[in-house]
Amino acid sequence: MRGGNNLKRAIMTGLIAGFGSGLVDFIFYNSGLFELFSVLPAILPMSTQNLAIYCIIQGVIWGIIFTAFYAIIYDYVPSTGIKKGLVYGFIIWIIVGLRIAIIQIVHLYHQFAIPSVITAFFSLCITYGLLIGYLYKK
Repeated sequence: MRGGNNLKRAIMTGLIAGFGSGLVDFIFYNSGLFELFSVLPAILPMSTQNLAIYCIIQGVIWGIIFTAFYAIIYDYVPSTGIKKGLVYGFIIWIIVGLRIAIIQIVHLYHQFAIPSVITAFFSLCITYGLLIGYLYKK
């Protein structure tokens, strides 16, 4: 099968990077960051265990999808190695993180927009970018 090893590498890299990204998301949701920007405490609609499962599964699924895109545009992302992963993570953060903040502002959840952008930055740009840059080799 042509390209089979590259696909397996992309899926495994996305799985690991997505797991790390989901773990960072979970840590930020439980850190109290959202309470710093709001007068009202953030009441999570689920238990801590369910939140951990949700964050990690969502991180793994999107990690695999983003890594598939990374494999396609690998040659067009500037720089090499870990810097290439950080640049790609920054691009993903601009698209996804800022989209989430804009939607929250439109729906009048403006007090959660800044913590969401900060969480997405550390989750996607830093953690996901570092892991994908380190693990994925063409």
